[in-house]
Amino acid sequence: MNCVVSSVVVFVALLSPASVMAIVNPNAYVSNNGTGTVTVINSTNNAIVTTISGFTAPTGLIMSIDGTKVYVANTGANNVAVINTATNTIAKLIPVGVTPLEAAASPDGLHIYITNQGDGTLSVIDTATDTVSATVTLGGLPAEAAVTPDNAHVYVTDSSGVVRVVATATNTVSATIVDPSFALPIPIAITPDGKTAYVGNLIGVPGVVSVISTATNTVTQTIPVGLIPFGLAITPNGATLYVANSASNTISVVATATNIITATITDAVASGPEGMAVTGDGTKLFVANNGLDQIGVVTTANNTISATVQEPVASSPVQVALQVPQPAPAPNPCPADDDDKDKDGHHKRHHHDNDGDHDRDGDRDHHDNHHDNDDKNDCDQSNDRDHDHHDDGDHDHGDGHGDHDNF
Repeated sequence: MNCVVSSVVVFVALLSPASVMAIVNPNAYVSNNGTGTVTVINSTNNAIVTTISGFTAPTGLIMSIDGTKVYVANTGANNVAVINTATNTIAKLIPVGVTPLEAAASPDGLHIYITNQGDGTLSVIDTATDTVSATVTLGGLPAEAAVTPDNAHVYVTDSSGVVRVVATATNTVSATIVDPSFALPIPIAITPDGKTAYVGNLIGVPGVVSVISTATNTVTQTIPVGLIPFGLAITPNGATLYVANSASNTISVVATATNIITATITDAVASGPEGMAVTGDGTKLFVANNGLDQIGVVTTANNTISATVQEPVASSPVQVALQVPQPAPAPNPCPADDDDKDKDGHHKRHHHDNDGDHDRDGDRDHHDNHHDNDDKNDCDQSNDRDHDHHDDGDHDHGDGHGDHDNF
């Protein structure tokens, strides 16, 4: 009987929220610059769910980490529209800088970053209140942004020819990357491990993707691709980079381990692929085919176009947003003490159906109690160390400030 109970406990633990990925919103959101709309597509069956109107020349858009909202840069209205994904309606308009272009989300879900090309700034939106909490002065012509997995830095491309790094702790520019390979750098993507940033350069024959080491903030390599690499997307496992070559009507498939092209997907003639996004499970790539007013769907298992979703004429789709699932936090190994629960558990462990099992169960109980006490002692010792740490900190309270200044 105890074996059955143990199996059930293990099974329930495996299904607990702390051990699974966050629930994924199945819909893809596509900004249509020409018609001032956002198309909602079910990524499972590739069917259009609805089309949301009321936008002004929308360009970049990003889904919140929890999938409940989509933030759309209204380039023609100097604001960001917030879509409630439960109702697929515009819930709020947030004033930002001049000519907002693209959006990026911090992996912790706390902030959305908007590049404002018209006044050279980066708007920081607090997702709890959907208001601008800070404005970072960048200068130049900020284009796209990407946030590192540790939420510590935002990499912003500048179409004038540089990439700026913003420290999120202070919302200031901490580094400016200059490299000869930068030629109208616009799209940017960062690998899930945070070690590499890829930047697409729109000028050059062939087109070039610059590879940045985030450890040194230097370009370590360049990848020749097609003409006008307007969009970048990385699979959730970080193994593959997709590059949308707008003028070549192709998509380059790059293995991130070697930065070598392993395949080239031929899109329709005059398709003009731009923004892209990969589904949370990594099985599909949605591509905004600007020239044909359609969304291409690529099956990543064989890198072939498996479907297209047609939009109205002159829609001019430019960007796609899908939810990126985040690992749930690990359970606390040292839960709060509860003597009553300990006593109850001890009582239950000593309750048996068969008296003949008493001796064997007693041995098991002694073994379990020994490990329980060890675990409890470890937690108690850890808590004692924490208290000692805080006590020491109280004696020198001011020394901990300014750590970010050393970046």
